[in-house]
Amino acid sequence: MTDTIPILSQHLQSHLIRLVILQEYRRDIDQPSIKLALSFMIEDTQESIARVSSRLRQLGHIPERTPSDEKILHQARRCHYLEDKLIFVQQNLKQQQEWYGRQLKLLKNDADSQATLVALAEQGRVRLERWENVMRDMKVI
Repeated sequence: MTDTIPILSQHLQSHLIRLVILQEYRRDIDQPSIKLALSFMIEDTQESIARVSSRLRQLGHIPERTPSDEKILHQARRCHYLEDKLIFVQQNLKQQQEWYGRQLKLLKNDADSQATLVALAEQGRVRLERWENVMRDMKVI
């Protein structure tokens, strides 16, 4: 279980950053369908943060609740056009799915943490699918 805490901490940090980005995008975007999709994604992200934070506490680790990756935040803020923001979110969701695939293999000795990430990976897969539907509706993809 030596890999568990760093993996879950990395997951938590990426979702804290994602939450900031999604909240900023929801505030800045005027289209109701995209605002609604972002609201659902924000709820999912908050749930993910809560679940991973809870698991870290169960493991005796006090999770850091302050986003620390300014590079991703800066990249997100450089997206000024709606299409760029939609694509940025899509790419972030795809990268997250790839991350789950890599990290789940490392958690083979921690069934509880693995189960948490499997559930979150499935939630992320559905989230990506829904986001791509929004992008199709907007004729971005």
